[in-house]
Amino acid sequence: MLEIWNERRAAVARNLTLIVLAALAFGMALNATGLFAPDRGGSARFVQLITMLPTLCYLAAIWTIHRAFGALARGNAVERTVAKLLVQLGALMFFGGVLRVFAEPWLTRFALGRPWPWANIDIAAITLGAVGLLLILLARPLRQAARMRAELDGIL
Repeated sequence: MLEIWNERRAAVARNLTLIVLAALAFGMALNATGLFAPDRGGSARFVQLITMLPTLCYLAAIWTIHRAFGALARGNAVERTVAKLLVQLGALMFFGGVLRVFAEPWLTRFALGRPWPWANIDIAAITLGAVGLLLILLARPLRQAARMRAELDGIL
């Protein structure tokens, strides 16, 4: 009975994350059209697209969470599902932070052809990147637990 209840909760969470993902993707698409910002020319438009790169990583992270909830709703093993989620989510958060702090200023510098900072010291992006690395490290004990559970299931 408890497993069914958890699967139902995971299904509800899967649907909620899909709503969040759809709303964020819609907002990102609206931002990409430039409807909410005055048109400042081609290079400014390119810079606007560059600044969306970290957002794509964060949207992919939400999609990964959605998929993990779907796997849990189907009754997949929690340890294996969460371990896989932590690695993927951690990598996406880390790369999103790196894109925001380093790639975004470098690409902007290249696009505009004028001096621009070499790094964007964005504390939130740096924190997300650090948390991403932590999630990747935390996945290891869960992967070991999943292997041990599979081994015990094979014995029993």
